Amino acid sequence: MLWKDIIIFILVAYIVSRFLRFLLPILRVTSAASSQMRTMQEQMQAQMKEMERNQQQANKATFQKEPKQGRPKDEDYIDYEEV
Repeated sequence: MLWKDIIIFILVAYIVSRFLRFLLPILRVTSAASSQMRTMQEQMQAQMKEMERNQQQANKATFQKEPKQGRPKDEDYIDYEEV
């Protein structure tokens, strides 16, 4: 009976070790990929926020420019026929 228990224990330990050798690398790769994806998403969100800020600043700068001067006075123009 003792030998039977030892053999079963060794067999179960072998199966568990094989299973873990297969499963642990998969779990590591999965966790590494998810953390890398999370990092990329955070970087993209930061870039999007920065682009929005830059766009808002550009819009403010556009509206804050000096108003365009209207058409120059008539004396500033030279008629084509006069040249």
